[in-house]
Amino acid sequence: MCRDALQLQHPPPASVEVRSAYKKYSSSAIVLRGVSLTVRRNTIYGLLGPSGCGKTTLLNCIVGQTKLDNGIINLESNGIDDIGYMPQDLCLDPLLSIEEIFIYFGTIFGLSRNEIITRYKYFNNLFDLPPRNMLINNLSGGQQRRVSLAIALLHNPTLLILDEPTVGLDPILSEKIWLHLSDLSSEGKTIIITTHYIEEARRAHTVGMMRSGVILSEDAPENLMKCYGCSSLEDVFLKLCMIDTSKVIHKTSLPIDDEIQKKLLPLDSNKKFETRRFRAQMLKNRFLLWRNKQMTYLMLCLPVIITVFFNMAIGSDPKNINIGIINEEIDFRNCVNFTYKHNNNCFLDDKMYGSCQLIYQLNKRTYKIKNYNDIEDAKRSIKKNKIWALLRFNFNYTESLKNRVSTGRDSTDDVIDHSFLEFWVDDSDRYMSILIERDVTLSLSDALKNLVGSCNDSLDKVISYPIKIHDAIYGSNSGSFTQFVAPGTVCICMFFLPIIFTTFVMLDEQNDGILDRVLTSGMTYLEIALAHSVVQFTYICIQAIEILIIMYIFYGNPFIGSVTIGFSLLIVIGITGMIYGFVLALANDSHFAAGFAGIGSNFLLMCACGFIWPTQGARHFVKYTNKFVPITLAIEALRGITMRGWSFDHKAVYMGFISMFIWALIFYIISYALYKSKKGTWRKV
Repeated sequence: MCRDALQLQHPPPASVEVRSAYKKYSSSAIVLRGVSLTVRRNTIYGLLGPSGCGKTTLLNCIVGQTKLDNGIINLESNGIDDIGYMPQDLCLDPLLSIEEIFIYFGTIFGLSRNEIITRYKYFNNLFDLPPRNMLINNLSGGQQRRVSLAIALLHNPTLLILDEPTVGLDPILSEKIWLHLSDLSSEGKTIIITTHYIEEARRAHTVGMMRSGVILSEDAPENLMKCYGCSSLEDVFLKLCMIDTSKVIHKTSLPIDDEIQKKLLPLDSNKKFETRRFRAQMLKNRFLLWRNKQMTYLMLCLPVIITVFFNMAIGSDPKNINIGIINEEIDFRNCVNFTYKHNNNCFLDDKMYGSCQLIYQLNKRTYKIKNYNDIEDAKRSIKKNKIWALLRFNFNYTESLKNRVSTGRDSTDDVIDHSFLEFWVDDSDRYMSILIERDVTLSLSDALKNLVGSCNDSLDKVISYPIKIHDAIYGSNSGSFTQFVAPGTVCICMFFLPIIFTTFVMLDEQNDGILDRVLTSGMTYLEIALAHSVVQFTYICIQAIEILIIMYIFYGNPFIGSVTIGFSLLIVIGITGMIYGFVLALANDSHFAAGFAGIGSNFLLMCACGFIWPTQGARHFVKYTNKFVPITLAIEALRGITMRGWSFDHKAVYMGFISMFIWALIFYIISYALYKSKKGTWRKV
C-alpha cells in the first residue's frame, strides 16, 4: 500500500517486464519463485540481493539464454543487437588480446574496422584499459572486468544488462562507471545492473530487492527508505527479509497453470546464419591458430610423426633373431669347410653335411646362431628369452638323408627318425614363431636343393615341394606385413586426428562461459561449427597429402590405383571423424571425459575394423558385425585402391565411400539430438 502511494502518476513505458517467472533445475532447486518486475525505459534498475538468490538466473532468462519453466518476459527490444550483456564471470577467450576481442565482438555486431578502432579509443580513455596487445589471460581481475564492460557497451545497445560490473574495482573507477551509466540512461538507454553492494544501488532510479528467488519489493531508493522508515537501503532489505521470511519458505512449488513464456525473445528469434557472424568466428579462429602455434604445429606434424614411426617400427620382418643349434654330426666351427654357395656336386657322392647347408641358409636370412651341446641347457635359454628357437641335428643326420633318398619306402625306422630335424620354438609371440617356422622351412628347402647339386633330375623332383607358385595376382610374393597394415594406419590417422582437434577446440569454447557470452551476443552454434569446419577441412587436406607422400612415395608402399579416388576417400574419412568430434564435445563437459571417450572408442575401432588383423579372423558375432564398424569398409576400399588398383566402380570401393557417408549422417543426427537436448552452455534457448 505504501508503495502504491509513492508511484508516479505517468511512469515511462516498460522496457522489460517479467511476470510470475518460475525456474527450477531440480525438484529441490527452485531458483525463481514467481518473480515479477518492471524496468522502465531510460532508467537504471538496480537488482539487489545476496549471492545465490537468483539474480544471474533471472538475467539469463531475460536475454533468452535460459528458458523459464513458467511465466512471461516481455522486452521492448526487437533484436539481439539492441542488447548489451555483461555476465558475472569474464567469459572472454583468455588467448585473445584486447584488440582481438574488440575486433571479434565488433564484427559479430556488424561494426566496421574503423568503428571498432574509434570505440576502442573511447573506452580506453573512459575505463583506462590496458595496452591493446595484452592477452586477456595476462590481465588482473579488475582489468578483465573493465574490458568485459567495454565489450558489452561496444555496439551502443539500447538495453544494457550488467551482472555485478563493479565487483573488484577500486572506488574511483566504480564511481566513473556509475557516472557513465547515468549519462547513458539520460541518452535513452535502459540499464539493468545487479549488485550485492546495497548502498551503491542508491544511484539507480529503481531498486528491486531479491531474496531466495523472490522480489521482495521494487521502487525508487528514496521511496523504499521513506516507506519502511529506514535511513539506508541495507536497513530496508533487512526489514523486508524479516517480514517476508515465512512467505519465502513456503514458496517452493511451481504453479499448476501452464502459462509459460511463449513470446520469442530476441535471442530466440535470431537468424541461424549471418555472414558477419560467420566472418567474426573465422577471424577468431585465425587469431587462435596464430596465437596457439603449439596446436598448429602438432596438427601439421603429428601425421608425419605417426607415419614415419609406423614405417620404421611396424611391418618389416625382424632381423638378427637368436636361435640355438645343437649339431651332433659335426663341430659347429667346422661347418665353414663344408658349405657351398653354389654346389655343383651331389651329396650322395661327396662328403657334405646337410646341417652346415641349413646353418648357411639361416645365416643368409640374418639369423644369429648360438651353439649348444646340451638340450636342457638350450631349453633353459629359451625360457630365459636368450634364444627364440632350437634346432637339433642327429649325429648321422646327412647319412640318414642319403639312405632315405636311396632306399625310399624301404628305409628303416631309425633312418627315418635320424633324418628328421628336431625343432623347438617359443610360441608366446605367435608372429615371431610363425616367422621362424617359415624361415626354417624355406632355409631347409634351399639347403636340400644345394645338397642335390648335380644329382640326376629324378632326385631333384623327389626333393622339391610338389607345388608351383606363380607370381601374385595382387601385391608381390615377398610382400611384407607393412603393406597390409598401411591402409588401416592411414584411415585411422585420418579419422582420429580430426576427432582430437574438433573435440578439444569445441570444449575450449565451452570453458568458463565463453560460449554462453558468444551465443548471447547473437552467434549461433551453426556458425561456430561451420567456421570450425572450414579450419578443420584445411587441416584434413594437408594431413591427407602429408600421409600419402610419406607412406606411398617416401617409403614406397604400393599404390597402383587412382590417387584422386584415394585422396577423396581420406577426405571423407576426415570429415566423418570431425563430425564424431562434435558428438564427443556435445556429450562431455570436460576435456578429461572427452579424452577418455575418444581414446576408448578409437581403441575399440582399431580392434574391430581390420586394421591390425583381417576381419575374417574375428570370432563369434564380431566376424559378422565388424563390417558395420566405422572405417572398416573404408580400410578395405583403400586397400583395394592402393594394392589392387580398383576404381570407383568396384563394389568394395564405392561401399567404402557409402559407409563413411552413412556414418557421417549418423554422427550428425546424434550431434543434433545432443545439441537439442543439452541444457546449459551448448544450447541456446
